[in-house]
Amino acid sequence: MATIVTLSSSPSASSRTDAVLGHVERRLRARGHDVERVTVRDLPAEALLRADAADPRIAAVVASITAADGVVVTTPVYKAAYTGLLKALLDLLPQYALRGKTVLPVATGGSPAHVLAVDYALRPVLVSLGAEHVTQGWFVLASEVTVFAEDAGVLLAESAARNLHLVTESFLTHLARHRSELVTETDDDVVLRVSPGDDAAAPLLEDLVVEYGTRYGLSTPNTQLTEVPVTDFEAPDGAFLVILRAGQTIAGGAIRRHDDETAEVKRVWTHAQFRRQGLARRVLLELERAAAGLGYKRIHLTTGPRQPEARALYLAAGYLPAFDLHADPESIGPHAFDKELPAGTRHVAFAAEARTAETTVPTERAAAYRDWGAA
Repeated sequence: MATIVTLSSSPSASSRTDAVLGHVERRLRARGHDVERVTVRDLPAEALLRADAADPRIAAVVASITAADGVVVTTPVYKAAYTGLLKALLDLLPQYALRGKTVLPVATGGSPAHVLAVDYALRPVLVSLGAEHVTQGWFVLASEVTVFAEDAGVLLAESAARNLHLVTESFLTHLARHRSELVTETDDDVVLRVSPGDDAAAPLLEDLVVEYGTRYGLSTPNTQLTEVPVTDFEAPDGAFLVILRAGQTIAGGAIRRHDDETAEVKRVWTHAQFRRQGLARRVLLELERAAAGLGYKRIHLTTGPRQPEARALYLAAGYLPAFDLHADPESIGPHAFDKELPAGTRHVAFAAEARTAETTVPTERAAAYRDWGAA
């Protein structure tokens, strides 16, 4: 895996820029990469201003950047350009310190008027330092980032989260020296029942860890997805489903036993690139059918106070809240929902053939898996 250095150039110890950077770092680590953050404000000020590359801490930073495979550069924009802190550090670097490296620039600011700062202020400097490829960066409006001071959790607006995901994936693609093929929308989605340890489940689980860690700011069993045993999602009491499009996992979810007559929904997820296509509703429908097929009569689930999209989804899907909808979400704790399964819900026969981490789904078998249980 790659070694990636991230640069935080905000002068503030509590900033939206660092909150955005933390989200990107979680995603990079979830993909197995080694990530080292350099917080420029913590470096010796006199050495920075005097461009003293011999200072031990400055020299260590330069060495880390030089040895890295990729660099993520973040900065707030105050006066239509990146910060003086970042300028001071970049001035210290050798002339071609970024040669052979892939670089991702990300900026934050309070006004859309500064949106071009990434391309017209920061990008030319990175290119002048020899960066092999400066990937598409992104400018995040401060209004799209909510930071919870008590636990450092972060809630990103949907558009910001989606675009940060896209530019991070582009960065990783270039870092690996190959380009992924564009996955186009198609009606040939395949629904599969898999093991939680299957490769097809990995993108779902990795992304949920990133998302929960970002929003709640703490490393807990819930944010690390260890609050229940993974075996709970196996037969005969549970199921783990994914939706594949052109072989890529784009959505999924799971159920487990809550009590003899109730299934609990967990791990509902949609790939950021494919949201607003009704996939989450489809996942819920598939999970409800799976629950009925396992003999359950009702569904129970909980979501967190910093997941407004999930709350809206469950309400729209007919789930009844077991809490006061008008109360402050942060004061409630887990948001519980329940739903009775219709008496006529059809039982479902899952595809009997289990997948292993090495198994793929040949084209000729796709039809057999598609819309399982529809017959």
